[in-house]
Amino acid sequence: MDALNLDPGSYGGTYKLVGGRPSLDFINTVSWPETEREHDWLSSAENAKRWFAAVGLPFPRSKEVDLSALHATRRMLASALRPLAHGEQATASAIATIGKAAGHAYQARLIDPQTLTWHWPAPRSATEALSPILLDAAELLTSGTHERLRFCPSCDWLFEDQTRNGQRRWCDMADCGSRDKSRRYYQRSKH
Repeated sequence: MDALNLDPGSYGGTYKLVGGRPSLDFINTVSWPETEREHDWLSSAENAKRWFAAVGLPFPRSKEVDLSALHATRRMLASALRPLAHGEQATASAIATIGKAAGHAYQARLIDPQTLTWHWPAPRSATEALSPILLDAAELLTSGTHERLRFCPSCDWLFEDQTRNGQRRWCDMADCGSRDKSRRYYQRSKH
């Protein structure tokens, strides 16, 4: 898994697409959520533009993009999907909020007359660019069981376990998996 070319600012880490779904990768644009190490990868319009391009979604061409819509939607999605990944129940309010937003997003899709497939029109705002992510999150929420929706025990990033045996434990074996295994080895060798 290669790191995306996002500007880390003063943060020393890298960002990778490890979620398996756009909605989970979108939530994961906050490294080390709710800790003193927290870092927002979507703190600049350029990083947002690069992230959307990396996941194959259109982004507004305007130089001035209101990032607050991205941040608010990310919080909304995390409020429902993070508890589910942790084996807890999301609040009815969080689910209802996503349902309402997904309903609006669904109306934004168009059928291409040439290919007879759904497509997204070029977004004029960050809010419009979020439509495919909202529908992906709604699909994940309504897909039945959530047993393959997981969180990384090291960094708390979310991912959908798409392995055949369903035994994926970390967001990325090269980063968190190695760090976790080293920590456990150190703990065992101390005793």
